[in-house]
Amino acid sequence: MQQAARAGRAQAPTLDAAAWVDAALDLLAEGGVDAVRIDPLAKRLGVTRGSFYWHFKDRQALHDAMLKEWRKRASYRIGARIESRAATPAERLRQTLALPHASPRSKRAAAIELAIRLWARRDAAAAKAVAHIDDVRLTYYATLFSEMGVPAAEARRRAFMLYAALMGQAYIVTTAATDVRDELAAMLGIRD
Repeated sequence: MQQAARAGRAQAPTLDAAAWVDAALDLLAEGGVDAVRIDPLAKRLGVTRGSFYWHFKDRQALHDAMLKEWRKRASYRIGARIESRAATPAERLRQTLALPHASPRSKRAAAIELAIRLWARRDAAAAKAVAHIDDVRLTYYATLFSEMGVPAAEARRRAFMLYAALMGQAYIVTTAATDVRDELAAMLGIRD
């Protein structure tokens, strides 16, 4: 009997806070912030509520961790990946235009982003996170345009248009026939 109990404990999943946050982001993408509840998360992860409280003081602490992780994923990691893959500002902007269609993870990222933006309409911490990410992204895009020789005011305008187009691309279903990335790049003056 004791061996069976030990074997069951040995096979029980060991979860860290990151696993809870990742599962919470999935629930957020599927049902919004109201769907992010401790019991459904524990059930999804195959653990008890006690595991949650080992890592988080309360649901608000989980929400804070979710926003922190989203900020990392939404700008810093993507920016680093683009910076490492593209040498010129124009190449970086072209890679940015491809982000909404870059991988199967793009759909999940878009769903999480939309859910966080909806959450931000009624929560000050989420609104602050969204404002921060918007500022980081717009500043980065404007910097790239400036590095291409575009005057600062025009670089900011192009950055905003690029960002608005990226948001639209993430949520509008496109096919090869409706993909306008090349035309958009030409309109914004992104040339290799």
